[in-house]
Amino acid sequence: MKTIVPTLRLMLIILLLFGLTACTSSTKLVKSWSDPAFEGKPFQEILILAVIKDDIQRRHYEQVFAERVAGYKVIGIAGNTLIEDPKDYGNKPKILEAVKKSGADAVLLADLVSMKKEERQVPSSFTYAPRYGYGYGYYGYYGRTYDTIYQPGYTTEDTIVKLETTVFDVESEKMVWAGGTRSFNPASAEKIITENADLILSSMKKAGLLP
Repeated sequence: MKTIVPTLRLMLIILLLFGLTACTSSTKLVKSWSDPAFEGKPFQEILILAVIKDDIQRRHYEQVFAERVAGYKVIGIAGNTLIEDPKDYGNKPKILEAVKKSGADAVLLADLVSMKKEERQVPSSFTYAPRYGYGYGYYGYYGRTYDTIYQPGYTTEDTIVKLETTVFDVESEKMVWAGGTRSFNPASAEKIITENADLILSSMKKAGLLP
């Protein structure tokens, strides 16, 4: 009994860690660019426009991103507060009108490039878990052996979300920053937005575009 209990406990820990690893989501900044010739001051107000067909997702993205911008002591303005129809996001006069109303000195345009599911085959594997038991020797020495745990292969489905973001300086109307992010198996839409925003804003700050 004394040898079985530790082994079962260790097996439970291994399986728990495997489950957590399989569910882990991550967002990465896979590419970025900033204009080395830009000599303007760090931006103080950013108008956020999300090119997403679903109106609820669009509004949610802009609102959450605006909240993350505030953490950098910059004012974030959700585009839906000034542009009601998402179709107008491709209308330059409408955008210029919204920029004028907002007083922003930068425009951040987020474009949902793709959101797709892909099947992936996970191969079978073996894990070796130590098994402790009473052995022979001086001073109650514990001998150690190993149990082999077999994890059968299986098919899983991954969700991959790709977003491209560009930032424009209002005064010159030139693009000053651009980047692409890739989210792998995101836990929620909000997690995509927060991770996406933090990566983009951190990169912008390093480029001298934020205070």
